[in-house]
Amino acid sequence: MTPWLHYHAFLAFEWVFRHVARVRPLDPAHRHLFLIARRTYLGRPFTVDGVSVKPFDQVVELHLNNTLLAELLREEKSPVSVALRLLEETRRSLPVLASVLQETRYASAQAVYGITFVHRHISRFGFTVLPLRSRWLRRLVGWHLRHVLRAVNPRAGELLLTRPDDFEPKLVAAGKQRLIRLHLPTQTERIP
Repeated sequence: MTPWLHYHAFLAFEWVFRHVARVRPLDPAHRHLFLIARRTYLGRPFTVDGVSVKPFDQVVELHLNNTLLAELLREEKSPVSVALRLLEETRRSLPVLASVLQETRYASAQAVYGITFVHRHISRFGFTVLPLRSRWLRRLVGWHLRHVLRAVNPRAGELLLTRPDDFEPKLVAAGKQRLIRLHLPTQTERIP
């Protein structure tokens, strides 16, 4: 499959996934690094920021906006510039996420979690990185994320061969109230 065809097949898959999984943007009027969905948690129990999450609890599931990530990887030429843009997009998106978490529809969820390759240095933003304890889930998610990486990054094959440990999927999680405290702007700083 040509890179052009692979990329456009990926975009089509992302569109279908968002609709089927009912994943929504933080703000429909602006693009942000994160997408979210309210879910009933079905994984293994974990504790983060004093919040115990067990099966059937309500949670907020966090997804990376892979379409935005793909554009960023195509625009930026060096790993340093990609890292800087990711940092910039994270800082711009977290206050919006914190604001959205206060909406009534997320009132029953006390934790935010996602599974990702992008977990290095995420603790500086209030997230805790936890291992995926289920071997079959780790393999399934790893397989899926490697395909996403190949679709969005022309250097994916080289990266997966030379730095395989960097591409181990992990669970990243935070207590909802902690994210709100850390990232919600004060009244005077809020953007209309």
